[in-house]
Amino acid sequence: METKTQFELDWYKPMRINTMESNRGYYNLVLTIRDLSLYTKVGLKPHRHWRLKDVKQYFGITGSASSMLTRLEAFKNNEL
Repeated sequence: METKTQFELDWYKPMRINTMESNRGYYNLVLTIRDLSLYTKVGLKPHRHWRLKDVKQYFGITGSASSMLTRLEAFKNNEL
């Protein structure tokens, strides 16, 4: 049996952002792309408890920060 990642589970959890309906998975995807961009391009961690390991575990992906950023951006743009 294949276990789902937390990202896959959050994809179906609704949330409201400024009276608009969204899902938690998409929200976390967009914020993670922002965070990985900061980390790879500037070398800046978004906050002191941020770890790349947590991103890998949440999305169930492996690789370097730049390769993960590329994959997440492709997923967001429906290129996968």
